[in-house]
Amino acid sequence: MTTHRIELSVDELMARSRRIAGVDIVDDEIVEPLTILRRALNEEAQLDAQGIGAYQDKLLRLLANRLRMKRDFLRHPEIADQPINGPLVVMGVARSGTTKLQKVLAASDDFNWLPFWQNFNWASFTGNPDEPTEARIAEAEAFCRWYDIRSPETKLGHSFEALEAEEESVLSEGCFVSPTFIGFAELPSYAQWLGGQSPGISLRFLRDVLKYLQWQGLASPDKPWLLKSPNYNGLELEILTVFPDARLIMPHRSPLKTLTSMCKLVRCFRKAFGPLEPDLPLIVEYNILNMEAHLANRRAHPDLPLLDLRFEDIIGSLPATIERIYADAGMTLSETSRMKMLSWNAENGMHKLGEFRYSLEELGLQEPVIRSKMSGYFELLDALDRNAH
Repeated sequence: MTTHRIELSVDELMARSRRIAGVDIVDDEIVEPLTILRRALNEEAQLDAQGIGAYQDKLLRLLANRLRMKRDFLRHPEIADQPINGPLVVMGVARSGTTKLQKVLAASDDFNWLPFWQNFNWASFTGNPDEPTEARIAEAEAFCRWYDIRSPETKLGHSFEALEAEEESVLSEGCFVSPTFIGFAELPSYAQWLGGQSPGISLRFLRDVLKYLQWQGLASPDKPWLLKSPNYNGLELEILTVFPDARLIMPHRSPLKTLTSMCKLVRCFRKAFGPLEPDLPLIVEYNILNMEAHLANRRAHPDLPLLDLRFEDIIGSLPATIERIYADAGMTLSETSRMKMLSWNAENGMHKLGEFRYSLEELGLQEPVIRSKMSGYFELLDALDRNAH
């Protein structure tokens, strides 16, 4: 097949991003990850012409956002003093009910939460608080609709919508030390490099962005933040180091469902950028390792501020589940907030846009292998089931 490459060098990408942002700062800390990521995109990902163009646009957007943020932190060092309330962190294996839970809780109006457009364009264009945000939203909306065209099936599993709550794994690309890049392209050399980096880099970047959004007037210091990412399994201690007041919520669902659905979704994610099939066994192994790290943390730290929720209860007993979450977080659940959440749920049922179909056979996954490799997690699921009855 024809090889498509990002023709701009690292220096040229950085120079162009400075022109786009109108900021004359040299972002030295980004040179190493950008170099490794660009090389992997050119030599391993096998993206098509539109895909490589979209990835180059992504790199320029991320670099420009970083520069604008650096500009504003230099001009306004008081941004760093913004207090972060909470956060309430939804974690757990992808496809276990995390997205539904995030969007239900966001509907309460009791939390700060990240819409897709703030993950996409988190930095102020002008450097002024309370600036108009229409242009930033429009760029995000255009990307969402481009994605629908390039990979129509994606929206059945995870619909990108500019104004709806979105996980901050999208935002994490802005620090260039993020597994999210691997969700959209085959990047084994970048993945290998990433394995040697501290997850604290991404979490500290996230903390700074949350402060920055509050300074912009896009969030209230009086409300707790609502965060969510499937990349947090095994990072509980790192999260609590950066966010000491965090409360963790972990939905649980059988890996026979979650891993299968996740592999299908990654295949859909990748389709928007090129034809190369993802290495599904490697994706499964990555998630198994993260779950083993999570289980180890549970054993070593039984006092983790962690609330376990079964997928069945999120789907079938949502009112009681909401009450458990608020009680665990020490928050008062008003009748107004309760009704907002239940109304959102009633209007956004499963398969609203169509059913996202997947199977073990279709994806070449084997039930005995998954049960064997994740036996510790299946034991946890069994214990949660027993306690629920």
